[in-house]
This record gives sequence, C-alpha cells and structure tokens, in this order.
Amino acid sequence: LWQGSCEEGELTDRGKRQHNTLGTQLRSIYVNKLGYLPANLNSTDEVYLRTTHIWRTKNSAESLLGALWPKRGITPQAAIPMHTYPKRIETMYGNRDACPGISTVNAQIMESKTYQDFLREQGPLMARLADIMDVRGSGWTTGWDKFFDVLNARHCHDMKLPCSRANSTQCATAADVVQATRNANHEWRYKYRDSPLGNDLLRLDIGSFVGTLRDQMQDHINGHAGKLKLALYSGHDSTVWPLLFVLRAGSRQSLWPPYASNLIFELWKQPDGSRVIRVIFNGEVLQLDESEKWCDMNACPVDTFFKHVEAFVPSNITSECAK
Repeated sequence: LWQGSCEEGELTDRGKRQHNTLGTQLRSIYVNKLGYLPANLNSTDEVYLRTTHIWRTKNSAESLLGALWPKRGITPQAAIPMHTYPKRIETMYGNRDACPGISTVNAQIMESKTYQDFLREQGPLMARLADIMDVRGSGWTTGWDKFFDVLNARHCHDMKLPCSRANSTQCATAADVVQATRNANHEWRYKYRDSPLGNDLLRLDIGSFVGTLRDQMQDHINGHAGKLKLALYSGHDSTVWPLLFVLRAGSRQSLWPPYASNLIFELWKQPDGSRVIRVIFNGEVLQLDESEKWCDMNACPVDTFFKHVEAFVPSNITSECAK
C-alpha cells in the first residue's frame, strides 16, 4: 500500500519558506529600493509568469509572488495568470520526448573514455548506494542525478539517510552525500562544459528556452512588450544549471544550483540610450570562467550578449532534434 499522503517530488514547507524569503528580498530591491515594481499589483499586464507542469515549480512561483506582493487580492486585476506548456513540448529543461537528439548526444558523451573512466572509478559507491536504496535500471547505473536528488533532499531536511531494507545496518552516510554531490557536479560539468559535445548538448537541451529569453528581451527593446516589467520563469535545477553553462559561469557558480536558486536578467537603458544586461545569480553578479570572460555581467551590451547566446539557439529545432 502507498505510505503517506504526498506525491513524488512535491515542494516541502521548507522549500515554500525559501521562495517566500526570496520574494521578500526581491520586494526590498525592486519595490522598496528601486521603485521599479509597484508596491501593490493592480494590473497583471506588468507581470508574466510561466512554470513547468510540475507542481513544485507552480508552488515555488506561488510562494515567491505571495511575498513579492503580500497584500495582493484575488480580484481579476490582481490574479496573475500562470502559463504552462504541455509536457510534450516543454522547453525549460532537456525534454527528450520532444527532442530525441538529446538522448543521442548524451549517449555519445557517456561513451567517451573520460566518462567511462569516471563511472568505473565511482562504480563501487554507485553499486553500494543502489543496493541500499534497492533501485535498478539504467538511470541508476549511468549517472548521479537520481542518487544526488534522493540524498540531498533528505540531508537538507535533517532526515535520516536511507538504509537497506534487507540489512538495517547498511545505510548511506554523510560522506556519501558529499561524494554523490561531487560526482553530480563532475558529471554535469563534463557533459555540458568540458566534453567536446557539450555545446551540442546545450543547444538541444536548453537552447529553445534561451531563445525565448532573448526574444522577450528583444521585444522589450523594440517596444513590443506593452507594460511588462517582470517575467518570472519557475523551473528546475535542470533549467538554471544549463543556463549557467551557456553563460560560461565560473567554477564556483557553475556548481549544482542550491534549492531556491535564482538567475536574474536585468535589462537596463543607459543615459546615452544604449542597452545593457546585468546578470545576477543568487544575489551576486555572475562571474564568468577565467578562460572565457566574453563580457562583464554587471553591464553587458545587448548586442554582445545576444551574439553569445545566439550560438546556443537552434536555428531549426525540429531538424536538429531529429539527428
């Protein structure tokens, strides 16, 4: 029988509080300090909200907006529409159903000697954790995502780490959490940054969404965005992390994005009329990798920014995904 009353992957109360705190912080900056956003939301024409179809991203957005505008009512003027794409065409994460090419490129990366050596080196730990969790299948033998998710969710909520049902003395340890985190970071960095096929994977994985962000900023510059002041996209670590790799974030900021991570793109108009983009990750201006400092993320000219991200936006996503 099913034990408990939760669906898989729900947002916990602690997660809701984190996003509530983030909403409060954003209010202190963009409402109280800069006066950019209105103190009270009387027209939703100024806000656009999109989430994935997963409930925890919807709850994350609700929690954030509830603190950004804490006195917002439920009138039609204050009710913010929540936009979602059907799962089959979602672009805010690597959607292998919509883009089979992702699986093809990912398989090629995993077949490389570098990646296979990594799997062999960490194989004993992977096998031990799989036995403890009683899990099987390719998702538990070719990567660290699933182990990372299970262990970190429990660790961050101060819950007991999993033990084997067959032998209660065989349990995951705090050291296992640390190593699983290191392995997940290594895996993603290799796949999306260090592999010769990393840019190909980024194009198929997150490139369409990069195009969405670019087009929305371009519409604002061209005067086609109406009254819009804030576009909020509530996604996953698998949304934020690839975006950081696209931007060539430095080593510290290209680690796994912690819970409630936020990546902010501010579009500024300079006194001379030129436009610059400021990129902030978890409260800090994004620092780029020392070997690829293609722009200053405190004030990157829009033309430079768009030229860089253009390389990651598929020109024909249908044909590229079919390869």
